[in-house]
Amino acid sequence: MIHKHVTKARQGWHRWADSDNSLAALLIFLVLYGFFIYPLAGKDGKTDTLAAWSFSIVLVLGVLATTKHKGARLGMVVLAGLAFTSHWLHFFIREHAVHIIAAAASALFFFVLSWLIIARVFRGGGITIYRIYGAIAVYLLLGILWGEFYILIYLFQPGSFYFNPSTQYGEPPISELIYFSFTTLTTLGVGDILPVHPIARSMTTLEALVGQLYPAVLLARLVTLYQK
Repeated sequence: MIHKHVTKARQGWHRWADSDNSLAALLIFLVLYGFFIYPLAGKDGKTDTLAAWSFSIVLVLGVLATTKHKGARLGMVVLAGLAFTSHWLHFFIREHAVHIIAAAASALFFFVLSWLIIARVFRGGGITIYRIYGAIAVYLLLGILWGEFYILIYLFQPGSFYFNPSTQYGEPPISELIYFSFTTLTTLGVGDILPVHPIARSMTTLEALVGQLYPAVLLARLVTLYQK
């Protein structure tokens, strides 16, 4: 009897994980992670722990939201495992080199994740509301991805960004650079953080360009094709 319930629950889990519902789940958690949890990272030990666990959940949901293809999903599990291990290793070992590895692994995971979700959103079949959720999730992933790029740039060259007094609260300024990424992606341009190094300026310009073209081209196209 118990085995029957376990089997039924496992089948239900696989049906949910292989459906577009995982795209909606990823979007919801990305909103929580990017706008409520990550901004507090680096302020104290409790918020660091919350951010680390939230990052782990994003990795799991990201793997589920990529593709039904077993080979591609296995590859994402490997990338997620690398990002997970390096992220938690840096949580306990606050070494500069470990942080670089963790940021690079995270950037690689979010880059591949964004690519695979875009492929899933535009695969054959009708456009559903869940696919639109997935496209919006990619937009948020781009903000986090560029934030990881900025963190890498800062780790290699701390003077790459200028922070107005009272703007930088952490060292390295993880949450500040994620915030800078989203203000750049949305072309909000508050001006309290400025790119100084040429590479930082180039990445900022590229993100602003993507932030304008992505909603105007891809999201608009999806909404046009969506049928209730």
